[in-house]
Amino acid sequence: MVMPRPRTFALLPLLALVLAAPLEAQRADTLRLALLWSVIEGQHPRADSLGALSGVAMDANGIVYVSDRAEHRIWVFGARGESLPTLGREGQGPGEFLSPTGIALGPEGKLYVRDQQHVTRFGADPATRRLTRYETRYFGGAFNDWMSTLATRFDAQGHLYYPKFNQGGLTTTMGQWMIFTPAGERVDSITVPFVEGAPPAWASVRLSRSDGRVLRGLNHVPFAALPKWDVSPRGTVLYTNGRDYVIREVDRRGALVREYRRAGPAIRIPDRERRDSLAALRRRVDSVSAIPRTQITGVPDEVWALRVPEAYPPIRNVFAAPDGLVWVRRWVPNGDRRTVFDVFEADGRFRTVVELPANILTDVTPVLTLDAIVAVGVDAETGAHTVLRFGRRH
Repeated sequence: MVMPRPRTFALLPLLALVLAAPLEAQRADTLRLALLWSVIEGQHPRADSLGALSGVAMDANGIVYVSDRAEHRIWVFGARGESLPTLGREGQGPGEFLSPTGIALGPEGKLYVRDQQHVTRFGADPATRRLTRYETRYFGGAFNDWMSTLATRFDAQGHLYYPKFNQGGLTTTMGQWMIFTPAGERVDSITVPFVEGAPPAWASVRLSRSDGRVLRGLNHVPFAALPKWDVSPRGTVLYTNGRDYVIREVDRRGALVREYRRAGPAIRIPDRERRDSLAALRRRVDSVSAIPRTQITGVPDEVWALRVPEAYPPIRNVFAAPDGLVWVRRWVPNGDRRTVFDVFEADGRFRTVVELPANILTDVTPVLTLDAIVAVGVDAETGAHTVLRFGRRH
């Protein structure tokens, strides 16, 4: 017999709207940037050629550089989105790449590109002013996390921070950045403190003693609170557990420097969005139902039980921009059509909300300034990667 739902449950959507009202009232200072141009299939001649985009950068002239791990090259777009000659090709020679990722501009304005083995630096071409002139490269170290889409970061002294995450055997930390001098000498490292309650980095199934495969989408439930981190120009680590609206900044010794906080009510996940996500999770679980669970690792109990949260976590990601500002991406309703950031000063003071009229990928570090944002998105119809350039209309 199906019992009727109590009447009080019918009030939850209304209650969520009432609770959310104070947060919306705080958004009188919201900065809304427009989508100035995009590289999307059917709208841009270069879009059909894009593969697996893994990083973005933008120089002082507004030229946009996009690393493509699948095509082993850097796509280049003009300040108005026009296609320009690409940079690099597949190979191991000077100026060539094997799965480039995490590109960024150094403090001296030069372009740095990581790949499976090296960090490569490009300077400005005297004729075009684009950052396409090969200068040098150095070895990035053994067992690199070359799949990482975290941007390369730099401190005020020009040291390069190379991310190394999702590596087996890291039990007391979530990961680390290897620190290189401008000349390419590795001199130090900085770690991310361990976050209690963090879900496994991946789920996998053992097919034989020597064979197995990763089970995508089974290491956590939809809307799970996930730890996120970045490294600041001050050489400190910013990290969050994702469950609480608290971003902690710690120095190399792990000592707390400051915290970034902002109050706001929990926001209930719309019924349709939660229902669709639950159905997708059920399909993933059903796809491994014939496999003995003793052969599967990295699947939390809430995944097997199909326990999807009723409210969004407060934080989706955190980014330490090169100009010192701290950007916190929030979970929001209609997140498939918009992106919302809280922006903080380097001293922890809240500054403004920034809203974008499109969804951007969570794990590919965007270029973030209050005047211009460049990010990777996903075409809703085709699932293909896109390039999105936001800014203020003049």
